[in-house]
Amino acid sequence: MLGHHSRPLALAALAALALTGCGGSDDGAAAEGGSSALAAKVGDTEITVGDIQRSTRELTAFVAAQAQASGQQPQQLETSTVVTYLVQTPAVLDYAEQEGLEVPSAGAMRREIGSAVPDPSDTTVDFLRANAVASQLDESAQQELSQLLTETDAELSPRYASALGESPDWLEQPEPQQQPGAGQPQTP
Repeated sequence: MLGHHSRPLALAALAALALTGCGGSDDGAAAEGGSSALAAKVGDTEITVGDIQRSTRELTAFVAAQAQASGQQPQQLETSTVVTYLVQTPAVLDYAEQEGLEVPSAGAMRREIGSAVPDPSDTTVDFLRANAVASQLDESAQQELSQLLTETDAELSPRYASALGESPDWLEQPEPQQQPGAGQPQTP
């Protein structure tokens, strides 16, 4: 069940859309399809737990292949980062449409990722399309898109709300643990 945790999307830096040099691992998620439980909703776009799990695996494989081809060591790609990317994707694609920007076709993205991920999900392909748009924006357009992201709200399940720096009001935060003996008088 989604709690209504609206959060401005620009909290995640626009620069985070670029995956160059970033890679990582899956969080031990479920098999191929994953869960159909709703993780986030942005406008009419629904993102399931399975979408997040699969996109994390696919983006990790793609970025690792890019890093290997360039002789670099891939960095960790966290699930929370993928959640942020996927939540921003609809707004970036909408912005591109409104501004009349050229957006790579889904087919072009599937061919680009095909050697590392033979059958990528639509969610991953849409992210890559949005990433291609964002990576070509000049500074003025980046600021405009950042403003749009600030004004865009997403509904997130409590499980993923922390990806955008938010946790539900009803979720108790853990108390910081003290070291044994901390705050106790010292005996000579």
